Amino acid sequence: MPAHDRPVEVFLSYAPEDEALLAKLENHLSTLRREGLIRSFHAGNVLGGQELKAVTEAHLGRAHLVLLLVSSDFLASSDCYEVDVAHALARHEAGQAQVIPVLLRDCDWRRAAFGTLKALPKNGRPVKSWEDEDEAFADVARGIREAVTAIAGVRPPALLGGSPRREQGEGTRADKVREVMQALSKPDCVGVALLAPLGFEAHHVAGEVLHRLQRPDEALLPVRLVPEVQATNEERFYDRLLRDLRWALPEPWRWLVEARTEPSAMDRFEYAVEDLLDGPVADAGRKLLFMVDALAQVPAPQLERWGYLMARLSSRGLKLLVWGGQNLHELRTRPASAGLFSAFHVLSAVSLGALSAREVHDLVVERGGDAAAAEVLRAETGGHPALVRELIEQHVDDVRAADREAIVARILASDHLVRLRRTVDGDAEAKEMLRALAAVAERPLPRRGRGEERLAWLGVLKEEGATRWNWVAPVMRRFAAEWS
Repeated sequence: MPAHDRPVEVFLSYAPEDEALLAKLENHLSTLRREGLIRSFHAGNVLGGQELKAVTEAHLGRAHLVLLLVSSDFLASSDCYEVDVAHALARHEAGQAQVIPVLLRDCDWRRAAFGTLKALPKNGRPVKSWEDEDEAFADVARGIREAVTAIAGVRPPALLGGSPRREQGEGTRADKVREVMQALSKPDCVGVALLAPLGFEAHHVAGEVLHRLQRPDEALLPVRLVPEVQATNEERFYDRLLRDLRWALPEPWRWLVEARTEPSAMDRFEYAVEDLLDGPVADAGRKLLFMVDALAQVPAPQLERWGYLMARLSSRGLKLLVWGGQNLHELRTRPASAGLFSAFHVLSAVSLGALSAREVHDLVVERGGDAAAAEVLRAETGGHPALVRELIEQHVDDVRAADREAIVARILASDHLVRLRRTVDGDAEAKEMLRALAAVAERPLPRRGRGEERLAWLGVLKEEGATRWNWVAPVMRRFAAEWS
């Protein structure tokens, strides 16, 4: 980090389509430059005759603060997203730089690798969504000033004010990521299953693990696979895995997938993975990690057969990180079939719970709310990740106002509750259990039978000790009453 009397090196990563907005931001940062607090650089500063890639990588490699100017074009740019973002996040994780997304135009940035970072403007509204762009950029500049002065050690950081103390036993998403990383690092670990109720955002934790592993010095080489879920045909299932495997591999290794000529897609997949594990992956002193999404929608018999294959390959240096709700839970607890063990029988489990009080606080304050608003939001949502994020992203005025009645109404009409109603509508057992529990006044709720586990996986109930359940959020009792 810089000495107090030296400017903070700021790197701006942007898509060429946003050059006009970059220029406006640079104008708003001019006071910081005149004060000697920052020295900024972006690709447009490269002089004629200089090698663009080498110069930008050198500046990015020594920057103390990296600003990602986010838009749909930024997300679509391989130079921005695959090069700048990966490098910046690796340095951010190592404590060598701070990364701040600056939201220029509306896009699905929350699903990006940097989607968990605090962004500017502070209310989460992209610059182009403001009536006055100068007002938005002024807000961005103030946030950057606070970050710069904290980095330079001029004064303590004052980005968001105080955060609430973490309650005993309460774990954040960062804690869960560390738990996954520690489990995967054990030599005898076949892999990890992320066990999360509906809407509890296992993909966010998996995404954070993915970007931590995307460094050449990591022992694990991550490959993200998304199986074909539209058809039950096994050939299409493995064709999709082969396609994802090929595109995720380094270019020199892709021929190992392309060269397979076996008539069965399953055989082509198995032999390609064996060749990778025995060849370049082993030569590089690494292990292969398959990160497998969308398991909840893959037919269980097909998935179980795939688990037998993964169990065979795990002895040769393959590990798994999988997630997929109730389907995954049932596969892990199902007895071995005819003496055959699936990989799902031996995966370590990391269970994801609600957002912590600190996480809800930070998300609310980032969007202009205060501690009181955060407390109301967490009380009514129980920290349910999907509900919290939907409310602060779509109904932030109600959240800032700490309007409890409006928040409850928003939850009952939320997209997550719509999905949950649709799921319960096709599940007679869940409906019957909801009817029974809605009539119980006792708190916490007594355990009655296995059917309640289904409601736990749907994110309606949570465990309250060995013999009790409780509602995930107060509003879930009203949801249950809808089926009476």
